[in-house]
Amino acid sequence: MKIEIWSDIICPFCYIGLTKLEMALQQSASKPAAEIIWKSYQLNPDYPEDAPAMPTYDYLVQTKGMSMDDVVAMTSQLSAQGKELGIDLNFEKAIVVNTKKAHRLIHFAQAQQKGTQIKKALFKAHFTDGLDVNNNEVLIAIATQEQLSAQDVKNLLESDEFAYDVAQDIQEGVSLGLRGVPFFVFDRKYAIPGAQPMEVFHNTINECLASQPAPLERRGEEGPSCDPETGKCE
Repeated sequence: MKIEIWSDIICPFCYIGLTKLEMALQQSASKPAAEIIWKSYQLNPDYPEDAPAMPTYDYLVQTKGMSMDDVVAMTSQLSAQGKELGIDLNFEKAIVVNTKKAHRLIHFAQAQQKGTQIKKALFKAHFTDGLDVNNNEVLIAIATQEQLSAQDVKNLLESDEFAYDVAQDIQEGVSLGLRGVPFFVFDRKYAIPGAQPMEVFHNTINECLASQPAPLERRGEEGPSCDPETGKCE
């Protein structure tokens, strides 16, 4: 089973959705072998790559027209959802940066069969530890913890390698009907938009294993996701 996932590192529902997917795969009676393919998407592509990091709370207030009370209420709900799944979403520590470098690192890691390890490490770095995932030293440290070459990663980050792949991923997702992230595509048969309830993941996995090739079919209504236009995650 091939599962393509469009997501961004600073998207809380992407972290929540991945956790739900992994739980559904683990709980499946058939124990399917799943090949996870990471596809890039940027919620804030216009955030300058050389700009200082900004606290998430401040960014949402200043750029998305949300009040601080609304931001705190939204992120508190998300943190509670994360705790139910065993992940820590510390929005009071999280910072907004351009994620293009991090996506290029994921492409690099994926070529060495370490895409998921790096993706999860980046989620934790951003949401739990409040680290700058646009900082070269941070990215090199994350990569070396997953046994990737520090020198190779340094060379990658000082180049524009995989920049084209990041842009292509975004266009490909839009062509498949992506309107927010996360966006899960199973064997190009079924698409799950957003961090849907667990039963949607369970049912889709089972049906995907049993079905024949067919045009891409969306499963359910739009689930919880992060909207690139409004900045809201709901």
